[in-house]
Amino acid sequence: MQPSWFEHVDLMQALIGTLFLIVAWFMIRTLNKIDKNQTRLFERQDLLEKDFYELRGEHKSNHRWDGPERRDTSR
Repeated sequence: MQPSWFEHVDLMQALIGTLFLIVAWFMIRTLNKIDKNQTRLFERQDLLEKDFYELRGEHKSNHRWDGPERRDTSR
């Protein structure tokens, strides 16, 4: 007589539990990587924003002191 599937319940429970743990591990790992990448992204964005406003301020200050005779009107 061949064993029925009822005799393999412990093995199936262990297999399902193992698969669940593997999926949970990948989810946690993925969320941690997303969090690190978001932190780095916002740090870069803050740096670019700072540089942009610094350059914008320099541009405005350079053009503020140009008189109408120094401005290029050929455009």
